[in-house]
Amino acid sequence: MKSSKIALFATLGIVAWFNAVMIIRFLGESCLTANNPNLIWMFLLVFPVTIFTIYLTKLISKFAYSDLLRPIVIMTFTATFCDGIALVWFRQIYSDSFEIALHGAALILWGAGLGLLFAYILEIRGKVNQ
Repeated sequence: MKSSKIALFATLGIVAWFNAVMIIRFLGESCLTANNPNLIWMFLLVFPVTIFTIYLTKLISKFAYSDLLRPIVIMTFTATFCDGIALVWFRQIYSDSFEIALHGAALILWGAGLGLLFAYILEIRGKVNQ
């Protein structure tokens, strides 16, 4: 993979992470608190958002779905790296509340895991269909 593509996917990872942080920042108080009935909906909403992100990655990269695992790994590594840095040194970017920041970081990790899972499934399906 060319350096320019790696840079593109790292940038997409940063953009995806930042969008997630802004969602956490603006919806955290109403959704990401303990015993909040909306908490489960936030985690379920990550499914379609992750699928849409994979679709956008496919469009931008012009890769086949079966070739998206490596790009999604680069994006996920970048996003989780940003998430870790932000949690340790810039937690207030998520929320002033430690609880909301932790739920938000867990939400981002949930999306990262789903993205990797979906990309892996797409790769396997691509190999089976060949």
